[in-house]
Amino acid sequence: MANAKRTAPDRQEVDALVREYRQTGDRTLRDRLISQHLYLVQTVARKFAGLGESHEDLLQEGAMGLINAVDLYDPDRGVQFSTYATHLVEGQIRHYLRDKGKLIKQPAWVQELTTKIVKATDALAQELDRAPTLAEIAERVGTTQDTIRRMLDARERSKVASLDDATGDEDGQAPAIDPEKLSEQSDDVHLPIEDRIFLREAMSRLKILERKVVHHFYYLDLNQTEIARKLGISVNYASYLLRGAVAKLKKAVEVQEQLPEVAADQGEQTRAASGAYSLSLRPAPADPTTKLATEGHFMERLQAEVERARRYPQQFSLLLLAPDRSDLGDENLVALAKLLRGNVRSIDLVASLRGERFGLLLPHTGREAGVLADRIVRTVCARLVAEEQPLMVSMGIACFPTNGRSCEDLLFAAGEALEDALRQGGNCTVRSQAAPKADGRATAPAG
Repeated sequence: MANAKRTAPDRQEVDALVREYRQTGDRTLRDRLISQHLYLVQTVARKFAGLGESHEDLLQEGAMGLINAVDLYDPDRGVQFSTYATHLVEGQIRHYLRDKGKLIKQPAWVQELTTKIVKATDALAQELDRAPTLAEIAERVGTTQDTIRRMLDARERSKVASLDDATGDEDGQAPAIDPEKLSEQSDDVHLPIEDRIFLREAMSRLKILERKVVHHFYYLDLNQTEIARKLGISVNYASYLLRGAVAKLKKAVEVQEQLPEVAADQGEQTRAASGAYSLSLRPAPADPTTKLATEGHFMERLQAEVERARRYPQQFSLLLLAPDRSDLGDENLVALAKLLRGNVRSIDLVASLRGERFGLLLPHTGREAGVLADRIVRTVCARLVAEEQPLMVSMGIACFPTNGRSCEDLLFAAGEALEDALRQGGNCTVRSQAAPKADGRATAPAG
């Protein structure tokens, strides 16, 4: 293929050759058409370079697509042969790569975490004047050694490019969003929790049929033909729904990334103008020391969240945090407040409460609250120091409606869980086991 012709032949000449080949079946005409358009195979194959397959294999697959184009092309349809052939060549290569199973699309959280690991590794190498250990990298990033090891291994195995740049989805491939990665159940990685919650909420805003198509394509690994057959719709309509749903999800991600931030002394970030999670458009009253929301504002938001969760069946979590020692001093409280703000989503509320305690309100969060709480406890111990000793905290977790359906019941359940964590020696999290009675009042578990 190195000597393939690289200039497009005349369209009328090509159409005449195709018609003559159809009439006579002369194989030399077929070979001539293929030779004239081998340059298309080289052009398309270059677009897929760097995906882990040899260039020769890509050329071979592309040539098969070109042969199919010669056999199937109908000049009477008004489409130029080069356009038609390019489509089939690209589709053949895409199918080959998909069947080989080497197209690994990395979601945003993987890319962000990998970037943090690389930056931490470089910084530690300069500070220590040697290659850092996994334990040192994990401590700097705020995760576990196992997570660092898996991310580094995945980085080496997944050196592939996105197919978005190759254009087109006519062969059944959709834009590169991989909910399997976003929904991966991981208890020790920071970002997937937020992405899972965000994806779940974004998916709920799609139309029912759009959600079904996305679920079948990404979660059940069905192609568009199989989806169309299963849902009783046309393939074109399935493709239309999939493109539209993915476009909406991408737009939601873009909106989330572009949302303005409110200054730290105004309490929390807001979602003005987007309509998403706009819980409060006014600045939250701030504690003068920690710059977090005040206890009064926290109680107002908690009540509003209870009322919202009653109207629209959904979960949310309440976390109470307390240092394992008293009299930390303003400097340590401020440092702890900054760390808490940096480890929650923009839709979450963090507030200063009485007795050097903190409250966290996590909308649309159920069991994931435990993952966040464990991460905060580990991060505080690893990063904050009080009087030359690691600063340790404990947390109690309560969830609506599992542990209560009112502000009083949730605060009671979270408070009991926090006291249990402190009694266990501290530096841990405890999830409330209290269950609401029939009248909505929470009751502590027997024993």
